[in-house]
Amino acid sequence: MKVKICGLTHPKEAEFLNEAGADYAGFVFFEPSKRNVTLEQSQEIRMRLDTAIKTVAVTVAPDVSLVEKLGSAGFDILQVHKELKPEVLEAVQIPVWYAVNLSDVSGLNEKTRFIKELPKILSDKIEAIVVDAGEYGSGKTFDWKKSQIGLRKQNIFKGRKFILAGGLNASNVEEGIRLFEPDAVDVSSGVESTGGKDRNLIKEFTGKVKGYE
Repeated sequence: MKVKICGLTHPKEAEFLNEAGADYAGFVFFEPSKRNVTLEQSQEIRMRLDTAIKTVAVTVAPDVSLVEKLGSAGFDILQVHKELKPEVLEAVQIPVWYAVNLSDVSGLNEKTRFIKELPKILSDKIEAIVVDAGEYGSGKTFDWKKSQIGLRKQNIFKGRKFILAGGLNASNVEEGIRLFEPDAVDVSSGVESTGGKDRNLIKEFTGKVKGYE
């Protein structure tokens, strides 16, 4: 089971991920977010990460210019919330994770219908679907009980990874894994305390995921 720690903002946080054995490190490039970073800030953090940790550039309805800058900066994965434009898919040279914000599973088909209508050469660039809560960065889960039946069976996941996000923390991540059997889990606010990411919370969260049986 893979772990993504999202929303890194300080170089010291790289060490927390290294120590815990995280698999992915997420960097937010969206100015309204309190976790927004510049390319320069992200580079300073990335330089301290273990080379085995893949870096994810998290964006909201990015344009081609931003995607090209992130690709040139050396990110491993592009994560897109909200609108994913065909021209962005044409320009991107790294795998794409498309994030869907749901209150429950009933909205998944509608929000991913456009993917099925894309030319195969573009849809194949979407490596994973991130299923997130209704409001990005809210620290809340979507309706797990209403969504657990049938979510993993949705055709949109065929040939793609399923990333579970939204309101995860050390107290509920094992239940999320049990219900949905994702390929990876994605956490941000659930491993934060005053001042940003918390070393002990990251260690606890990652330990719960890696030790799950």
